[in-house]
Amino acid sequence: MSFINPCHRSLAYGDGHIQGDGQLGQVVRVVGDDLFAVNTDPTKRSFGILIKDYAGGEMPGIYCDGGVYETDAFEGTVVAGEDLKVSASGRLTNGVAAGEHVVAHAISVQSGVLKFRLLV
Repeated sequence: MSFINPCHRSLAYGDGHIQGDGQLGQVVRVVGDDLFAVNTDPTKRSFGILIKDYAGGEMPGIYCDGGVYETDAFEGTVVAGEDLKVSASGRLTNGVAAGEHVVAHAISVQSGVLKFRLLV
């Protein structure tokens, strides 16, 4: 089972609802008044990252406004020092291109665990 561990947590937002299902470690964006959806487009601005799994309509817990976290829920071959964006499945990944938003910065990757600094 995937995990996300707050090493040095910043804010955690817990209000509103999620549109569609969301899984732990997926990045979300604002899509309406207190309405969030998993962000699958790196050109759209992100709000934060889900604390756990949520069904559509539930009130999600979202880590936002920075902090340092660890997770095994990411994609790609990430190395320390890389900027991270959202993937087509809403996970953190590397390979930021022009016009895409950076949402995190990789600190380390060891034994399949990514430690990162959240920038949103």
